[in-house]
Amino acid sequence: MDEMTTLKNFRPDAPAADRARLAPGRQRLLDAAAERRQRRRFWPRADWKLAAVGAAAGVAVAAVLVAQVVQVAPTTDTHQVEAEHTTSPEPTDGQWLYEKILTRQSTLNFRDDLNPVPEKGAPAYVELTQETWTQYGSGKSRRMLPSGALDSVIGEANTESPKKLRQEVEKLPSEPQQLLRSLREVSRLGGDYQRIQYVFSNTDTIPSEVRLSLFRALKTIPGVVVRPQLVEDAMGRPALAVHPSDDNPFTRETHRREELLLDPETYEYRGERTMMLVGGMIDSKVTTEETLIVVSAVQRFAAAVNEPGVRP
Repeated sequence: MDEMTTLKNFRPDAPAADRARLAPGRQRLLDAAAERRQRRRFWPRADWKLAAVGAAAGVAVAAVLVAQVVQVAPTTDTHQVEAEHTTSPEPTDGQWLYEKILTRQSTLNFRDDLNPVPEKGAPAYVELTQETWTQYGSGKSRRMLPSGALDSVIGEANTESPKKLRQEVEKLPSEPQQLLRSLREVSRLGGDYQRIQYVFSNTDTIPSEVRLSLFRALKTIPGVVVRPQLVEDAMGRPALAVHPSDDNPFTRETHRREELLLDPETYEYRGERTMMLVGGMIDSKVTTEETLIVVSAVQRFAAAVNEPGVRP
């Protein structure tokens, strides 16, 4: 039996994956900050421990999503996409924005959250793809299922639609402290770092001057680190890694660091990454080097489409 068949059959009863499983770092941070507030994407909620389990239960997720790894021509030229946003007309309320997320995820089993173990017979990592369409004016979302069909509309219409968020972000001031104060009106999530993370990860397009202002504001927040060495997202694109300092409560308890990934030249959102730090436990052994748990790569496209299921 080949490896892929083994992977598909490993957990045939695994539940359908959701955004919390695919992007655990962002889900845990935003859920913890928002408490009971519903997010724009309408993925099912999970507390941070369940999100961490979902982060690394790669075999279970892969068994469900392996059929979703589709071939869509990647758009890796950041400057080209930015130029397209500049020249493309604003979508109408009824049009849909397309987003594709590639995730490279460890198959470690996190049933014991502080001591994950390898899954017997599973590869070290799996790659998963999630495609989502979000209606510009309402915020309703649809996603592609493993069968190739679309799911039903996720959630209800939300006032925090892509249109509303884009309009709010475009008006942000350039001065860092004024920007941080203005962001408290855009999002009530957590602290200043979580609000900027929210804007980067949820806004479909951000003008270049606003991205620069957001990045400058990030660097003024106490405890926020911009790592000096570039890392790579799940597509192999170079990225800046930005994160709270390693003495925050979550990292101290779990030895895991959750990073926001940005393009090093344009500061466009690349994705997110979670690392197991030195001193953590894997299979009852203390880690002596940083280990990748999950990394994502987000692709957004300038052109809106008229219905979900259509790719630009």
